[in-house]
Amino acid sequence: MEKLLQIASQMADQAEVFYIEEAGDSVEFSDSKLDKADTSMSAGIALRVIKNGKIGLAHTRNLLDREALVKQALQSASSGMEVGFSFPKTTNVPSLNTYDPSLEKLGKDQLVGIGKDLIAYVNSKTKGQFNLNYWYTQSKGGVMNSAGTDLSAKSSDFVVFAQLIFPGTGSGLYRYRMDKALSEISRSEIDEMIELFKISETEIVPSTKPMPVIFTEQTLFALLSRFFTAAHPSYFYSKVSPLLNKFGEKIVSDKFSLWQDPHAADMNSSNAFDTEGTPTRKYHFIENGILKAIPTDLNYAQKLGMEPTGNGIRHSVEDMPSASAINVCMQPGDKSLQEMIAGVEEGILAYSLMGAHSGNVLNGDYSVGVSSGFMIKNGKLIGRVKDCLLSGNAYETLSNIAAIENVSHNLGSHKLSSILFDSVNVAGK
Repeated sequence: MEKLLQIASQMADQAEVFYIEEAGDSVEFSDSKLDKADTSMSAGIALRVIKNGKIGLAHTRNLLDREALVKQALQSASSGMEVGFSFPKTTNVPSLNTYDPSLEKLGKDQLVGIGKDLIAYVNSKTKGQFNLNYWYTQSKGGVMNSAGTDLSAKSSDFVVFAQLIFPGTGSGLYRYRMDKALSEISRSEIDEMIELFKISETEIVPSTKPMPVIFTEQTLFALLSRFFTAAHPSYFYSKVSPLLNKFGEKIVSDKFSLWQDPHAADMNSSNAFDTEGTPTRKYHFIENGILKAIPTDLNYAQKLGMEPTGNGIRHSVEDMPSASAINVCMQPGDKSLQEMIAGVEEGILAYSLMGAHSGNVLNGDYSVGVSSGFMIKNGKLIGRVKDCLLSGNAYETLSNIAAIENVSHNLGSHKLSSILFDSVNVAGK
Protein backbone atom coordinates (compact mmCIF):
# COMPACT_ATOMS: atom_id res chain seq x y z
CA MET A 1 0.00 0.00 0.00
CA GLU A 2 2.87 2.32 0.87
CA LYS A 3 4.45 1.78 -2.55
CA LEU A 4 1.13 2.44 -4.30
CA LEU A 5 0.66 5.66 -2.36
CA GLN A 6 4.22 6.74 -3.12
CA ILE A 7 3.75 6.24 -6.87
CA ALA A 8 0.37 7.99 -6.89
CA SER A 9 1.70 10.92 -4.84
CA GLN A 10 4.46 11.50 -7.37
CA MET A 11 2.04 11.66 -10.29
CA ALA A 12 -0.95 13.46 -8.68
CA ASP A 13 -1.38 16.55 -6.55
CA GLN A 14 -2.93 14.46 -3.77
CA ALA A 15 -3.48 10.73 -3.32
CA GLU A 16 -5.37 8.40 -0.99
CA VAL A 17 -5.38 4.61 -0.62
CA PHE A 18 -8.23 2.74 1.06
CA TYR A 19 -8.08 -1.02 1.59
CA ILE A 20 -10.24 -3.71 3.15
CA GLU A 21 -9.80 -7.45 3.77
CA GLU A 22 -12.63 -9.67 4.99
CA ALA A 23 -13.06 -13.35 5.79
CA GLY A 24 -16.09 -15.08 7.19
CA ASP A 25 -18.28 -18.14 7.53
CA SER A 26 -22.01 -18.68 7.40
CA VAL A 27 -24.37 -21.48 8.41
CA GLU A 28 -27.98 -21.52 7.24
CA PHE A 29 -30.90 -23.72 8.26
CA SER A 30 -34.07 -23.69 6.15
CA ASP A 31 -37.26 -25.20 7.56
CA SER A 32 -35.22 -26.59 10.47
CA LYS A 33 -32.80 -28.42 8.14
CA LEU A 34 -29.18 -27.52 7.47
CA ASP A 35 -29.20 -25.89 4.05
CA LYS A 36 -25.61 -24.71 3.55
CA ALA A 37 -22.37 -23.80 5.25
CA ASP A 38 -20.08 -21.42 3.38
CA THR A 39 -16.74 -19.69 3.75
CA SER A 40 -15.98 -16.41 2.03
CA MET A 41 -12.93 -14.20 1.59
CA SER A 42 -12.59 -10.86 -0.16
CA ALA A 43 -10.20 -7.95 -0.47
CA GLY A 44 -10.27 -4.62 -2.23
CA ILE A 45 -8.19 -1.51 -2.78
CA ALA A 46 -9.46 1.91 -3.82
CA LEU A 47 -7.16 4.67 -5.02
CA ARG A 48 -8.36 8.27 -5.17
CA VAL A 49 -6.25 11.01 -6.71
CA ILE A 50 -6.75 14.75 -7.10
CA LYS A 51 -5.11 16.27 -10.15
CA ASN A 52 -5.66 19.86 -11.35
CA GLY A 53 -8.61 20.25 -8.99
CA LYS A 54 -10.43 17.13 -10.22
CA ILE A 55 -10.86 13.82 -8.43
CA GLY A 56 -10.56 10.33 -9.88
CA LEU A 57 -11.10 6.82 -8.56
CA ALA A 58 -9.67 3.44 -9.51
CA HIS A 59 -10.14 0.15 -7.69
CA THR A 60 -8.99 -3.43 -7.81
CA ARG A 61 -9.50 -6.69 -5.99
CA ASN A 62 -5.96 -7.85 -6.71
CA LEU A 63 -3.05 -5.41 -6.77
CA LEU A 64 -0.88 -6.84 -9.55
CA ASP A 65 0.20 -3.63 -11.31
CA ARG A 66 0.50 -0.49 -9.19
CA GLU A 67 1.43 1.78 -12.08
CA ALA A 68 -1.60 0.65 -14.08
CA LEU A 69 -3.93 1.38 -11.16
CA VAL A 70 -2.45 4.85 -10.77
CA LYS A 71 -2.89 5.55 -14.49
CA GLN A 72 -6.54 4.45 -14.26
CA ALA A 73 -7.13 6.84 -11.36
CA LEU A 74 -5.46 9.72 -13.23
CA GLN A 75 -7.53 9.00 -16.33
CA SER A 76 -10.66 9.06 -14.17
CA ALA A 77 -9.57 12.40 -12.71
CA SER A 78 -9.04 13.94 -16.14
CA SER A 79 -12.82 13.94 -16.63
CA GLY A 80 -13.75 13.77 -12.98
CA MET A 81 -15.68 16.00 -10.62
CA GLU A 82 -14.13 19.29 -9.54
CA VAL A 83 -13.38 19.37 -5.81
CA GLY A 84 -12.06 21.97 -3.43
CA PHE A 85 -11.15 19.83 -0.43
CA SER A 86 -7.84 18.33 0.64
CA PHE A 87 -7.24 14.92 2.13
CA PRO A 88 -6.83 15.36 5.91
CA LYS A 89 -3.79 14.68 8.03
CA THR A 90 -5.09 12.55 10.89
CA THR A 91 -2.54 11.10 13.28
CA ASN A 92 -4.34 10.72 16.59
CA VAL A 93 -7.63 8.82 17.01
CA PRO A 94 -8.99 6.93 20.03
CA SER A 95 -8.40 3.20 20.36
CA LEU A 96 -11.74 1.37 20.18
CA ASN A 97 -12.63 -2.19 21.09
CA THR A 98 -13.99 -3.29 17.70
CA TYR A 99 -12.43 -6.76 17.52
CA ASP A 100 -12.97 -9.89 19.62
CA PRO A 101 -10.28 -12.54 18.99
CA SER A 102 -12.55 -15.32 20.30
CA LEU A 103 -14.23 -15.28 16.90
CA GLU A 104 -11.04 -16.72 15.41
CA LYS A 105 -11.70 -19.99 17.25
CA LEU A 106 -15.32 -20.25 16.19
CA GLY A 107 -16.10 -22.94 13.63
CA LYS A 108 -19.06 -23.93 11.49
CA ASP A 109 -19.40 -27.25 13.34
CA GLN A 110 -19.92 -25.41 16.62
CA LEU A 111 -22.62 -23.24 15.05
CA VAL A 112 -24.35 -26.28 13.55
CA GLY A 113 -24.55 -27.80 17.03
CA ILE A 114 -25.88 -24.61 18.61
CA GLY A 115 -28.37 -24.24 15.77
CA LYS A 116 -29.69 -27.77 16.11
CA ASP A 117 -30.28 -27.25 19.83
CA LEU A 118 -32.30 -24.09 19.17
CA ILE A 119 -34.25 -25.75 16.36
CA ALA A 120 -35.16 -28.67 18.63
CA TYR A 121 -36.45 -26.20 21.22
CA VAL A 122 -38.59 -24.36 18.66
CA ASN A 123 -39.95 -27.56 17.11
CA SER A 124 -41.04 -28.77 20.54
CA LYS A 125 -43.31 -25.73 20.84
CA THR A 126 -44.63 -25.02 17.33
CA LYS A 127 -45.15 -26.64 13.92
CA GLY A 128 -44.31 -23.46 12.06
CA GLN A 129 -41.52 -23.28 9.49
CA PHE A 130 -38.37 -22.15 11.28
CA ASN A 131 -35.34 -20.66 9.53
CA LEU A 132 -32.06 -19.93 11.29
CA ASN A 133 -28.96 -18.22 9.93
CA TYR A 134 -25.53 -17.43 11.37
CA TRP A 135 -22.87 -15.19 9.84
CA TYR A 136 -19.57 -14.04 11.23
CA THR A 137 -16.76 -12.03 9.68
CA GLN A 138 -13.35 -10.69 10.58
CA SER A 139 -12.08 -7.67 8.72
CA LYS A 140 -9.12 -5.32 8.58
CA GLY A 141 -9.10 -2.04 6.74
CA GLY A 142 -7.42 1.28 6.64
CA VAL A 143 -6.73 4.52 4.84
CA MET A 144 -3.53 6.38 4.09
CA ASN A 145 -2.94 9.55 2.11
CA SER A 146 -0.31 11.94 0.85
CA ALA A 147 -1.02 14.34 3.73
CA GLY A 148 0.46 11.86 6.22
CA THR A 149 -2.59 9.92 7.40
CA ASP A 150 -1.97 6.22 8.04
CA LEU A 151 -4.82 4.59 9.97
CA SER A 152 -6.03 1.01 10.27
CA ALA A 153 -8.50 -0.98 12.36
CA LYS A 154 -9.72 -4.53 12.85
CA SER A 155 -13.31 -5.52 13.47
CA SER A 156 -15.33 -8.65 14.10
CA ASP A 157 -19.05 -9.19 13.54
CA PHE A 158 -21.39 -12.00 14.49
CA VAL A 159 -25.03 -12.15 13.40
CA VAL A 160 -27.77 -14.65 14.27
CA PHE A 161 -31.17 -14.42 12.56
CA ALA A 162 -34.16 -16.57 13.50
CA GLN A 163 -37.48 -16.53 11.63
CA LEU A 164 -40.88 -18.20 11.88
CA ILE A 165 -42.73 -18.15 8.55
CA PHE A 166 -46.50 -17.62 8.35
CA PRO A 167 -48.09 -20.59 6.51
CA GLY A 168 -48.52 -19.98 2.78
CA THR A 169 -46.56 -16.71 2.83
CA GLY A 170 -43.01 -15.45 2.50
CA SER A 171 -43.29 -13.24 5.57
CA GLY A 172 -43.14 -14.00 9.24
CA LEU A 173 -41.72 -13.10 12.62
CA TYR A 174 -38.04 -12.76 13.33
CA ARG A 175 -35.42 -11.99 15.91
CA TYR A 176 -31.80 -11.15 15.25
CA ARG A 177 -28.77 -10.22 17.25
CA MET A 178 -25.46 -8.64 16.29
CA ASP A 179 -22.29 -8.67 18.36
CA LYS A 180 -18.51 -8.78 18.07
CA ALA A 181 -18.37 -12.42 19.22
CA LEU A 182 -20.62 -15.47 19.49
CA SER A 183 -24.06 -14.43 20.66
CA GLU A 184 -27.35 -16.29 20.97
CA ILE A 185 -31.02 -15.41 20.85
CA SER A 186 -32.43 -16.13 24.29
CA ARG A 187 -35.10 -18.73 24.90
CA SER A 188 -37.35 -15.99 26.31
CA GLU A 189 -37.10 -14.07 23.01
CA ILE A 190 -37.97 -17.27 21.14
CA ASP A 191 -40.94 -17.84 23.47
CA GLU A 192 -42.22 -14.31 22.74
CA MET A 193 -41.93 -14.95 19.01
CA ILE A 194 -43.79 -18.27 19.32
CA GLU A 195 -46.58 -16.59 21.32
CA LEU A 196 -46.99 -13.97 18.58
CA PHE A 197 -46.98 -16.78 16.01
CA LYS A 198 -49.94 -18.38 17.78
CA ILE A 199 -51.83 -15.07 17.77
CA SER A 200 -51.11 -14.76 14.02
CA GLU A 201 -53.33 -17.79 13.28
CA THR A 202 -56.25 -15.34 13.37
CA GLU A 203 -56.17 -13.04 10.32
CA ILE A 204 -57.87 -9.64 10.31
CA VAL A 205 -58.24 -7.03 7.57
CA PRO A 206 -58.36 -3.69 9.40
CA SER A 207 -60.74 -0.86 8.60
CA THR A 208 -59.58 2.02 6.43
CA LYS A 209 -59.19 5.02 8.71
CA PRO A 210 -56.58 6.87 10.77
CA MET A 211 -55.73 5.03 13.98
CA PRO A 212 -52.91 4.63 16.52
CA VAL A 213 -49.98 2.62 15.19
CA ILE A 214 -46.94 1.24 17.01
CA PHE A 215 -43.82 1.11 14.86
CA THR A 216 -41.48 -1.45 16.43
CA GLU A 217 -37.75 -0.77 16.45
CA GLN A 218 -37.19 -2.80 13.27
CA THR A 219 -39.83 -0.86 11.31
CA LEU A 220 -38.68 2.66 12.23
CA PHE A 221 -36.30 2.58 9.27
CA ALA A 222 -39.31 3.44 7.09
CA LEU A 223 -39.42 6.84 8.81
CA LEU A 224 -35.75 7.38 9.65
CA SER A 225 -34.59 6.55 6.13
CA ARG A 226 -36.62 9.49 4.88
CA PHE A 227 -34.96 11.82 7.36
CA PHE A 228 -31.47 10.62 6.44
CA THR A 229 -32.25 10.93 2.73
CA ALA A 230 -33.27 14.56 3.22
CA ALA A 231 -30.29 15.09 5.56
CA HIS A 232 -27.80 13.99 2.91
CA PRO A 233 -25.56 16.99 2.14
CA SER A 234 -25.96 16.55 -1.63
CA TYR A 235 -29.63 17.60 -1.29
CA PHE A 236 -28.61 20.60 0.80
CA TYR A 237 -26.11 21.59 -1.88
CA SER A 238 -28.72 21.25 -4.65
CA LYS A 239 -31.20 23.12 -2.38
CA VAL A 240 -33.97 20.53 -2.71
CA SER A 241 -33.96 19.08 0.81
CA PRO A 242 -37.12 19.84 2.85
CA LEU A 243 -34.74 20.34 5.80
CA LEU A 244 -32.91 23.21 4.13
CA ASN A 245 -32.63 26.32 6.35
CA LYS A 246 -34.23 24.48 9.29
CA PHE A 247 -31.23 24.14 11.59
CA GLY A 248 -32.31 25.18 15.07
CA GLU A 249 -35.98 24.67 14.21
CA LYS A 250 -38.41 22.07 15.52
CA ILE A 251 -39.11 19.50 12.81
CA VAL A 252 -40.66 16.66 14.87
CA SER A 253 -42.02 16.02 18.38
CA ASP A 254 -39.93 17.30 21.28
CA LYS A 255 -40.11 13.73 22.66
CA PHE A 256 -37.78 12.61 19.87
CA SER A 257 -33.97 12.82 19.95
CA LEU A 258 -31.62 11.13 17.48
CA TRP A 259 -27.83 11.03 17.45
CA GLN A 260 -24.85 9.00 16.34
CA ASP A 261 -22.26 7.39 18.60
CA PRO A 262 -19.46 5.93 16.45
CA HIS A 263 -17.37 5.14 19.53
CA ALA A 264 -20.03 3.03 21.31
CA ALA A 265 -18.39 -0.05 22.80
CA ASP A 266 -21.46 -2.27 22.36
CA MET A 267 -22.32 -1.46 18.75
CA ASN A 268 -21.03 -3.10 15.58
CA SER A 269 -20.33 -0.18 13.26
CA SER A 270 -18.01 1.65 15.65
CA ASN A 271 -14.91 3.25 14.18
CA ALA A 272 -12.55 5.99 15.26
CA PHE A 273 -12.24 7.31 11.69
CA ASP A 274 -14.25 7.21 8.49
CA THR A 275 -13.06 5.82 5.16
CA GLU A 276 -11.60 9.22 4.27
CA GLY A 277 -9.44 9.35 7.38
CA THR A 278 -11.54 11.99 9.16
CA PRO A 279 -11.99 11.38 12.92
CA THR A 280 -15.51 10.31 13.88
CA ARG A 281 -17.45 11.83 16.77
CA LYS A 282 -20.72 11.72 18.65
CA TYR A 283 -23.28 14.43 17.88
CA HIS A 284 -27.04 14.97 17.64
CA PHE A 285 -29.00 15.07 14.40
CA ILE A 286 -32.23 15.89 16.24
CA GLU A 287 -32.40 16.99 19.87
CA ASN A 288 -35.83 17.31 21.52
CA GLY A 289 -37.39 17.63 18.08
CA ILE A 290 -34.96 20.34 16.88
CA LEU A 291 -32.73 19.82 13.85
CA LYS A 292 -29.14 20.20 15.02
CA ALA A 293 -26.82 18.78 12.34
CA ILE A 294 -26.45 16.59 9.26
CA PRO A 295 -23.69 14.09 8.41
CA THR A 296 -21.01 15.32 6.00
CA ASP A 297 -18.12 13.93 4.02
CA LEU A 298 -15.06 15.90 2.87
CA ASN A 299 -16.54 16.90 -0.48
CA TYR A 300 -19.88 18.29 0.65
CA ALA A 301 -18.51 19.76 3.87
CA GLN A 302 -16.28 21.96 1.71
CA LYS A 303 -19.04 22.76 -0.77
CA LEU A 304 -21.43 23.78 2.02
CA GLY A 305 -18.85 25.59 4.12
CA MET A 306 -19.40 23.12 6.96
CA GLU A 307 -17.10 21.06 9.14
CA PRO A 308 -16.48 17.43 8.08
CA THR A 309 -18.24 15.23 10.65
CA GLY A 310 -16.33 12.02 9.88
CA ASN A 311 -19.21 10.38 8.01
CA GLY A 312 -17.53 9.71 4.66
CA ILE A 313 -18.38 6.03 4.21
CA ARG A 314 -17.59 3.70 1.33
CA HIS A 315 -20.16 0.97 0.85
CA SER A 316 -17.70 -0.84 -1.43
CA VAL A 317 -14.28 -0.14 -2.93
CA GLU A 318 -16.04 0.67 -6.20
CA ASP A 319 -17.83 3.65 -4.64
CA MET A 320 -16.76 7.15 -3.73
CA PRO A 321 -17.27 7.93 -0.03
CA SER A 322 -20.70 9.31 0.77
CA ALA A 323 -22.09 10.88 3.94
CA SER A 324 -23.73 8.17 6.04
CA ALA A 325 -24.67 8.12 9.72
CA ILE A 326 -22.75 5.76 12.03
CA ASN A 327 -24.33 3.95 14.99
CA VAL A 328 -27.68 5.75 15.04
CA CYS A 329 -29.25 6.00 18.51
CA MET A 330 -32.53 7.41 19.79
CA GLN A 331 -33.68 8.48 23.24
CA PRO A 332 -35.88 5.85 24.94
CA GLY A 333 -39.16 6.85 26.59
CA ASP A 334 -40.93 5.86 29.79
CA LYS A 335 -43.40 3.11 28.81
CA SER A 336 -42.93 -0.57 28.10
CA LEU A 337 -44.19 -2.02 24.84
CA GLN A 338 -46.88 -3.89 26.76
CA GLU A 339 -48.00 -0.66 28.42
CA MET A 340 -48.26 1.04 25.04
CA ILE A 341 -50.30 -1.85 23.64
CA ALA A 342 -52.55 -1.83 26.73
CA GLY A 343 -53.35 1.84 26.18
CA VAL A 344 -54.62 1.38 22.60
CA GLU A 345 -58.35 0.84 22.11
CA GLU A 346 -58.02 0.06 18.41
CA GLY A 347 -54.83 0.17 16.41
CA ILE A 348 -51.97 -1.64 14.69
CA LEU A 349 -48.64 -3.05 15.86
CA ALA A 350 -46.35 -2.87 12.80
CA TYR A 351 -43.77 -5.65 13.19
CA SER A 352 -42.20 -5.64 9.72
CA LEU A 353 -42.87 -3.68 6.53
CA MET A 354 -42.49 -4.04 2.79
CA GLY A 355 -42.13 -1.43 0.06
CA ALA A 356 -40.39 1.00 2.40
CA HIS A 357 -38.70 2.79 -0.51
CA SER A 358 -41.95 3.73 -2.25
CA GLY A 359 -43.40 7.23 -2.32
CA ASN A 360 -41.61 10.57 -2.37
CA VAL A 361 -38.80 9.57 -0.03
CA LEU A 362 -37.00 12.93 -0.18
CA ASN A 363 -40.15 14.79 0.86
CA GLY A 364 -40.78 12.32 3.69
CA ASP A 365 -43.85 10.65 2.20
CA TYR A 366 -44.30 6.93 2.79
CA SER A 367 -46.76 4.26 1.73
CA VAL A 368 -45.76 0.84 3.06
CA GLY A 369 -47.35 -2.56 3.30
CA VAL A 370 -47.48 -4.32 6.65
CA SER A 371 -45.64 -7.56 5.99
CA SER A 372 -46.12 -8.70 9.59
CA GLY A 373 -48.34 -6.85 12.02
CA PHE A 374 -51.04 -7.30 14.61
CA MET A 375 -54.44 -5.84 15.30
CA ILE A 376 -54.82 -4.24 18.73
CA LYS A 377 -58.30 -4.24 20.28
CA ASN A 378 -59.04 -3.02 23.79
CA GLY A 379 -55.37 -3.17 24.74
CA LYS A 380 -54.70 -6.69 23.44
CA LEU A 381 -53.25 -8.27 20.31
CA ILE A 382 -56.12 -10.22 18.76
CA GLY A 383 -54.75 -11.37 15.41
CA ARG A 384 -52.46 -10.79 12.45
CA VAL A 385 -53.39 -8.03 10.02
CA LYS A 386 -53.48 -8.74 6.30
CA ASP A 387 -53.97 -6.55 3.23
CA CYS A 388 -52.88 -3.57 5.30
CA LEU A 389 -51.16 -0.38 4.13
CA LEU A 390 -49.75 2.48 6.21
CA SER A 391 -49.20 5.91 4.70
CA GLY A 392 -48.34 9.44 5.68
CA ASN A 393 -45.43 11.84 5.95
CA ALA A 394 -42.50 10.91 8.18
CA TYR A 395 -42.18 14.38 9.72
CA GLU A 396 -45.89 14.63 10.45
CA THR A 397 -45.92 11.13 11.92
CA LEU A 398 -42.86 11.85 14.08
CA SER A 399 -44.59 15.01 15.27
CA ASN A 400 -47.49 12.97 16.70
CA ILE A 401 -45.71 10.72 19.18
CA ALA A 402 -47.92 9.40 21.99
CA ALA A 403 -45.25 7.31 23.72
CA ILE A 404 -41.77 5.86 23.26
CA GLU A 405 -40.69 2.49 24.60
CA ASN A 406 -38.46 2.54 27.67
CA VAL A 407 -36.05 -0.02 26.19
CA SER A 408 -33.31 0.74 23.66
CA HIS A 409 -32.87 -2.28 21.36
CA ASN A 410 -29.33 -2.78 20.09
CA LEU A 411 -29.64 -3.74 16.42
CA GLY A 412 -25.91 -3.66 15.79
CA SER A 413 -25.64 -0.39 13.91
CA HIS A 414 -28.76 1.16 15.51
CA LYS A 415 -30.20 1.51 19.01
CA LEU A 416 -33.93 2.13 18.63
CA SER A 417 -37.15 1.85 20.58
CA SER A 418 -40.74 1.16 19.54
CA ILE A 419 -42.87 4.29 19.12
CA LEU A 420 -46.64 4.68 19.50
CA PHE A 421 -48.04 7.31 17.15
CA ASP A 422 -51.40 8.97 17.79
CA SER A 423 -52.72 8.68 14.26
CA VAL A 424 -51.47 7.00 11.07
CA ASN A 425 -53.46 6.45 7.89
CA VAL A 426 -54.40 2.77 7.70
CA ALA A 427 -55.83 1.24 4.54
CA GLY A 428 -57.56 -2.13 4.80
CA LYS A 429 -61.09 -3.07 3.87
